[in-house]
Amino acid sequence: MKKSTLFILFLLGINNFYGQNRSDKEALQIANDLLSKMTLSEKVLLIHGDHIYSSPGLERLGIPRFYPSDGPCSIRPELTDKGEYLHAGDTIDCATAFPTLSALSATWNPQLANQFGDAISSELRARGKDMYLGPGVNIMRTPICGRNFEYMGEDPFLTSSMAVPLVKGVQKNNVSACIKHFALNNQELERFSVNVVASERALHEIYFPAFEAAVKKGGTLGLMGAYNKINGDWCCESDFLLNKTLKQDWGYKGVVISDWGAVHSLIKAVQAGCDYESGNSSHYGHIEKAINEGKLSVSDVDEKTRRLLWVFAKIRMVGPGSEQREKGKLRTESHKMVARKIAEESIVLLKNDEQILPLDKNKISKLLIVGKIANARLTIDVNTKGPCDLLTGGGSGEAKPLYEITPLEGIKRYLSTSANVEYIESANYSDASFIQKVKTADVVIAFTGNTHAEEQEGQDRKDITLPEGQDEMVKAVLAIQPKAVIINQSGAPVAMPWSNQAKAIVQNWFNGQENGNALARVIFGDVNPSGKLSSTFPKQLSDVACHSLDAYKAVSENYKEDILVGYRWYDKQNIDPLFAFGHGLSYAKFQYGKIKITQLKKGNTIKVIIPVKNISNRAGAEVVQLYIHENTPSVLRPNQELKGFQKVQIAANETKEVVLYLTAKDFSYWSETAHDWKYDFGNYEIKVGSSSRDIRVNKKIVLEKDFAIKLPTSGL
Repeated sequence: MKKSTLFILFLLGINNFYGQNRSDKEALQIANDLLSKMTLSEKVLLIHGDHIYSSPGLERLGIPRFYPSDGPCSIRPELTDKGEYLHAGDTIDCATAFPTLSALSATWNPQLANQFGDAISSELRARGKDMYLGPGVNIMRTPICGRNFEYMGEDPFLTSSMAVPLVKGVQKNNVSACIKHFALNNQELERFSVNVVASERALHEIYFPAFEAAVKKGGTLGLMGAYNKINGDWCCESDFLLNKTLKQDWGYKGVVISDWGAVHSLIKAVQAGCDYESGNSSHYGHIEKAINEGKLSVSDVDEKTRRLLWVFAKIRMVGPGSEQREKGKLRTESHKMVARKIAEESIVLLKNDEQILPLDKNKISKLLIVGKIANARLTIDVNTKGPCDLLTGGGSGEAKPLYEITPLEGIKRYLSTSANVEYIESANYSDASFIQKVKTADVVIAFTGNTHAEEQEGQDRKDITLPEGQDEMVKAVLAIQPKAVIINQSGAPVAMPWSNQAKAIVQNWFNGQENGNALARVIFGDVNPSGKLSSTFPKQLSDVACHSLDAYKAVSENYKEDILVGYRWYDKQNIDPLFAFGHGLSYAKFQYGKIKITQLKKGNTIKVIIPVKNISNRAGAEVVQLYIHENTPSVLRPNQELKGFQKVQIAANETKEVVLYLTAKDFSYWSETAHDWKYDFGNYEIKVGSSSRDIRVNKKIVLEKDFAIKLPTSGL
């Protein structure tokens, strides 16, 4: 081989070595080497913070300070140890404000989740951060949880499917993801003290899958323990959660960090498997003293320090070539486009009677916009000078972009000078001048929804009722103009007692800095809506399982609904939701063909093929959803469970085949006797449709021994 060829191969090897995360083996070698050179005091120093968002490094060994960062949706502005803005009124810590994770999950687009992860981690690196404190994957048990906007809905399969590519996207750029909050942080009400009592089945079928997928499939390097208790133990002191489930059963190699202030007992936390105490807390600072008193061992510290160093090596904080670590980019045009794309694909067309939408700007000379939500800002104003205020940003989910386009601004920008846009923030709705303005407008758009005053970390909502007389406003508008478009903006479900009267309803989300631009492009038809609900919208709070069963408590929380969370409960109880899980309309129309099922010879896998035709004259994207129903289960099973989906773009009058794959796990339930997954032999039904309550086609199969399937000869 020529010397020039060898040199090229050498350069390619160097580029690959410096440009990607290290292998597990290489990272372990680096970690062990560093560990062998450290004193006990130095080891202890590394595994707890000394400031709110950082912990010490070791200059003599080339270990830099460690900087984890909020938030799960956008990079949080820099804070002092007192929680005040470090750069109030300055743009130095501004970052792209992406849509929240409840919006991301409504796209049902794993590729977008990956792009989001890639973009936010690039910005994290540009800000000098090492760990992304997200994504949040706690299941929406109740729609009033204050942090639902940070999570990805009610279904474990959908959440898992979005979390895995997100984690992989984050870790492309030498940044550690940190999946959170492990586990069962499903309410903010008394989150620092509530004891959650849940069955083994509920844990494994509902609340664990997204964490397990992030570990086994996503390769997450970080995981955060939750504040609450689980079956009597604090989550950061639970041997069952951290040692047995996470590290032993799932083979987790990364670092377990506590939530801020979530450690109560030094000895219990260390022995249970919590590796790192976050924030400027004091417990882990006393580890050396506990070792000297014989309460802990040096091996306890070694294991935790090794895990942290292994993560540092994986993301190239330490070791050969660390100077070549990804530098990152901040507030780029491509990041802005990712933010807009997520916002566009997340918007859900809930109702569109008489095809009122999309609006034709060429037919509008006078547009009236009503409601303060139309111009409500959900991010921190760059000129803010005061202390950190949770009402401006939703706690750890707050964002500080250079700009935020509100819905009102986006619509005005889109129409430019082609129409007169009048805005009424609030009014006396029986006043003759208000009535006259609604009557004479070509189009009326009424905005409802929440801000972070209602949805934020640290508090749950009292109800799902819209605040501040918004229902009365909508009813007044619809009484005058029945074709008014209603746009709701929230991070989680709200009640809509006027939904039967409204002909056009749109669900918008906390959609980041490009919110208004994205919304305008959807309602005026430049973008065909393709969002689907990742959580059920109930008619009233009492329809929700935990509230119906009086199982939403402040002190001890018994999850009486067990596995029947979200649509599983509505289906089993035959309750009509306001809008179903998976629901979302389009300006295009899709027709589903017959299901074709084959069994692959290798891998014990079932292949499901569904032809879908766009029978309209405009292109659009459809989310094809596959649910499994077991006819005669031996244990309690939901009526149906989501086990496959694919978002597919289809041109006008085009047909595309959607291919989905199923394994034995998809048909299984968690056996509390075997402590493992198990499926019954017998009759199942494959159901495919546009939502959980809009099943278009189905096919029966029989599962036999060794996951062999048989297709019935009749009744198909």
